[in-house]
Amino acid sequence: MKAIAYHHFGTIDVLQMETLPQPKPDAHEVLVSVRATSVNVIDSRVRDGKMGILVNKHFPKIPGSDLAGVVETVGSAVKGFRPGDAVFGATNSFNGGAFAEYAVVSEAALAIKSAHLTFEHAAALPITGLAALYSLRELGEVKPGSRVLIYGSSGGAGLYAIQLGKILQAHVTAVCGTGGVEVCRQMGADIVLDYKAGERPQGPYDIIIDFSSHFPFDQARLLLADDGRHIDSSPTIPHFIGSKIVNPFRSQKDLMLQTEAKTEDLQYLASLVEAGQLKVTIARTLSLAEAREAFRLQEAGGVLGKIVVTVP
Repeated sequence: MKAIAYHHFGTIDVLQMETLPQPKPDAHEVLVSVRATSVNVIDSRVRDGKMGILVNKHFPKIPGSDLAGVVETVGSAVKGFRPGDAVFGATNSFNGGAFAEYAVVSEAALAIKSAHLTFEHAAALPITGLAALYSLRELGEVKPGSRVLIYGSSGGAGLYAIQLGKILQAHVTAVCGTGGVEVCRQMGADIVLDYKAGERPQGPYDIIIDFSSHFPFDQARLLLADDGRHIDSSPTIPHFIGSKIVNPFRSQKDLMLQTEAKTEDLQYLASLVEAGQLKVTIARTLSLAEAREAFRLQEAGGVLGKIVVTVP
């Protein structure tokens, strides 16, 4: 099969189009003929070698987690899917595998794709949609009327978080650059602040979600309510361990996001899209051969929504 792969950690330059063996599904896995994937921050962090012991050193590696496609074959214990099913979901982010013609995915991390979702829109939904959902629902424990502040609100996860925050009846303040102000308003944010224009949030907030990696807990705590929660979407390993040790001893919590695709949550997000309550924003659509450009755009910042890569 054709795949984008790399043989050592590094910059975008390590990515190459190669011909690799087609993977085989284990008992509880599904082999998917990939039609589309998308770029996430975690994909770049894994490729850069920044995830340490969480990522094995076996090469070549194929980047990418989000995917949408058609079931090719299923493992011996798979009961929920069969060849020919249109599906979407995500591989384990530390293992990757989606930037290829075929990828294996756990049955528990897949959902049926309805005809109302294109492959491109379905591929733009899993990791960032789930990151937004888990940040608000599981970590933030959002309630009607909760005051939510979202840093990095014009990216893929941020735009989903604005919409999900409103669905969950929160009051949402979005912080973004000048180019993202209008789209954040369109997504339903109650207040939109342009940090490039010097606009700054005024607390207290019950939940602060940092999708920008530029608003750490030490700054956020000054705007948090006494029992407020700060969610870090891209924690380092030392930060992750440190927060686990310290959180039990403080009322303001610094919580680390871990995103794992689950069928029922994928179905929930898809149902919101189909009902017109959740909009998928695609910034650019590129081909598999343009994978380097897709990552370059993502890593340059300022992308409004998701960058999708189609697989012929």
